[in-house]
Amino acid sequence: MDNTLLKWMETPEAKKIAASAEEKAWNDLLQQYPHANRSKFQIYATFSKNHTATGEVFLKANSGVLSSVFGSDKRYWSKEMKTALGIADVDGFPYQLSPLKTKTPLPIPAVAFTQPAPSINRIFANLIPIYVTPDSFFTVQFREIFEQTRLEHNSATESRIWSGGPNMKYWPQQLNFAVFCATQGCGVSREIFDSSVTMSEQIRAFYKFHVYFTVRRFLFQMGGIQSVSALPGDPTFTIWNNKYDIASYKRICAEFGIPPTADFRFTGGKNHGLGFVYVSVTGDGATLTHTAWPGGFYKFSDEGGSASKGNLLYFMKPEDRPQYDWFAPNKSAGLTQAGLARINQSIEAFVYCILGTQVNVRSSIIGDGGRAKEA
Repeated sequence: MDNTLLKWMETPEAKKIAASAEEKAWNDLLQQYPHANRSKFQIYATFSKNHTATGEVFLKANSGVLSSVFGSDKRYWSKEMKTALGIADVDGFPYQLSPLKTKTPLPIPAVAFTQPAPSINRIFANLIPIYVTPDSFFTVQFREIFEQTRLEHNSATESRIWSGGPNMKYWPQQLNFAVFCATQGCGVSREIFDSSVTMSEQIRAFYKFHVYFTVRRFLFQMGGIQSVSALPGDPTFTIWNNKYDIASYKRICAEFGIPPTADFRFTGGKNHGLGFVYVSVTGDGATLTHTAWPGGFYKFSDEGGSASKGNLLYFMKPEDRPQYDWFAPNKSAGLTQAGLARINQSIEAFVYCILGTQVNVRSSIIGDGGRAKEA
């Protein structure tokens, strides 16, 4: 570190930037570990040559050694680290399945768009083992609903409607909202689905069922008493204007403490979520470019673009990646109050479905038919 930077770091401006970076680092930690005890940690800001700062949180261990939280592998965290973060298991019971004692705002999306988000659909894409005893199970195939999430924007008018703000008429935003509530809203994270949390396969199978069932239930409830909502494959389904009941949507938002104006669009990727620009080239059809919109060379026909001018924007379309993955958390500090109530409902449905298999009756909630009453 050069002397000029060292001297600047002693100025009031630098100290203000450092304090802001340290506060941000702590707030980022609290989003994942809301029960963390700040008195157990030390936060330091590191400056770069362009006078920006990044904060890092360290555990002040009893031994006097500082241990970075995000710079260490959680698989090897000590009991002291877990206790300070408020995630120590109680008598062997996973903290991820314990009720949260405090209410904290739920970040939307659950995972920043700049970060990787493992697939949620892979959990439900194959046959799901439903364990009836610790070592015996039957399998089911859930109806595919995690699809048709890529909007192809064909006009400047429609593209501006989408980019102008959240709008729940779009099917991808409805699905993102339902996945968010069934996972982040309930306090259920991806950790429960893999081997990072020790639990019986019966419990793990139930939580897989809970997420899928609750997503379906939210989508059904968004239809209101008129049942106006639809799923991919239904005759009335449309990706652009999938009907939903606004009052029912707001009731679900109130249940989970979500502002009705919250943004459930995927705004990562090219052109803030609108996707890549495809232009019309004679003889070649749609051709991908990496230009920006609006303000780029290419324009939609309703904003003056034309093939004769060589600047016709044919359509925009995002990458083929599941947007809802960013609305399910990688980690959780426990089950929310609203989540516990929803999990109780999932237990009732889960038991009903298992008992139904004993008489060769299959609940349509996991089949290919329409919406079941229990949804």
